[in-house]
Amino acid sequence: MSKTSPVLSVIVRRFRETQRDAANEVLARFELALKSQPGFIEVRHNAPSNESGGTFATVISFATLEDLIAWEQSSARKEIVEELSQYIEGEVVKNRLWDLDSLLGGLGARHVHQKWKTVSVLTFWVLVVGACLSWIADQISPNFPAGYPRTVVLLICNILLNSYFFLPRSMELLHRLEEKYGAKPSA
Repeated sequence: MSKTSPVLSVIVRRFRETQRDAANEVLARFELALKSQPGFIEVRHNAPSNESGGTFATVISFATLEDLIAWEQSSARKEIVEELSQYIEGEVVKNRLWDLDSLLGGLGARHVHQKWKTVSVLTFWVLVVGACLSWIADQISPNFPAGYPRTVVLLICNILLNSYFFLPRSMELLHRLEEKYGAKPSA
């Protein structure tokens, strides 16, 4: 993780229904304290709903992990959290997230390629996979109606194969080759 990349703090908690107004007053002071913190970008709260079971989530954005840590260690935050704790019911869940990969739970793109590389790889695979699918279709069912129905079926197969198999694996391989042979990674 880059030390200069933005970071999120996600806090999930439930306030006692009878004390929600008092908790909202403390949260307003919490936001004011946040706004004076160096590196603070944004804070968002969700409104508890029946679907969420009254769960209240707060997402705080900071410019860097160091800014978030400074906020978490500040006396202003400690005082507000202590005051807020008297209105909380149950457990508080807190998590730090940074980079797209963290947000997607390890499933996201770890490396962003330049568009021309992605387009080049995709074009290559569209042509190769399209030709292979046409050949396979001719071998399996030479009497399959030509024209629009055949084109639609082959196009759907081509899109699925390229989107979920060939393109992601090719881009991952390209990234590994760039790292191995010292090429500058794409930005």
